[in-house]
Amino acid sequence: MEWDLRIREFKTRLKRLHKEQAYNPQLYTLCLNYVAQVQKQLEQDFKAISDLQETEEIYFFKHIKPIVCAHNLFYRKIIQLQHEKPLKALKTQIRFYKKQLDIEYRFKLRHKAFAYYLKSKQTHLDAIYFIRREPLPYDPDDLRLQYNLNYSTPRDFLTAKLAGAALLTEYLKTKITQLADRPTVEPDTPHLDWSGSRTDLIELTYALYHAKVIHKGKADIIEIARALSNFFNMDPGDVYKTYSEIKSRKKSRTKFLDEMAMNLTLAMDREDF
Repeated sequence: MEWDLRIREFKTRLKRLHKEQAYNPQLYTLCLNYVAQVQKQLEQDFKAISDLQETEEIYFFKHIKPIVCAHNLFYRKIIQLQHEKPLKALKTQIRFYKKQLDIEYRFKLRHKAFAYYLKSKQTHLDAIYFIRREPLPYDPDDLRLQYNLNYSTPRDFLTAKLAGAALLTEYLKTKITQLADRPTVEPDTPHLDWSGSRTDLIELTYALYHAKVIHKGKADIIEIARALSNFFNMDPGDVYKTYSEIKSRKKSRTKFLDEMAMNLTLAMDREDF
């Protein structure tokens, strides 16, 4: 089976998703869903092989399965960070990302011997690391959470974790650089207190995002939410969760915007008399 071709197609599809959905706030969720589909199909195809050779088994668990699994771990972590990151001061956000970067560094340091084994393309322990077998009584580097002996080896998950850490490290470095390059808010920048609800603010945030009137449509949801929260002195909380609640409304899903439009229309009508 052409495993390498499958991986090339997998990476190409992910790149296309990133390009086509670049301004979609659900980009990483879309990517994660696609990765999960590929993982499921990959497992089915592997288990369908009737005459599997040892060399092919090693290759699959060393070079194929971990790549897809790494992207699953990567996108899950990004989604988690989007929910956990602070939305106010840039310095606070930079500290947050640097802390995550340190966590990834310490993980790689803890497994540096095996990471070196992979990086230097050694193979003398492949039959131990990447052949399905019973777990050893004590193996601190065997990170398998569930012992599915038909579809796991002592090191395929650790290989995926290290690859995912590499992806996340690049992501974090990029985020830190982007934040560091942004101009800070001037001390005399005016602030107004938001007297509406947090939900109203999120509704306005998404309206501005989908109107594409901020940075010519290139600003993402979190950037807009952070700017509004700074200006109006209101913590927006979990932006994505609140938006999900707005979408689930049984009556008007744009209640705040409807009220704004109605109040403006009434004010203009009064001024006409």
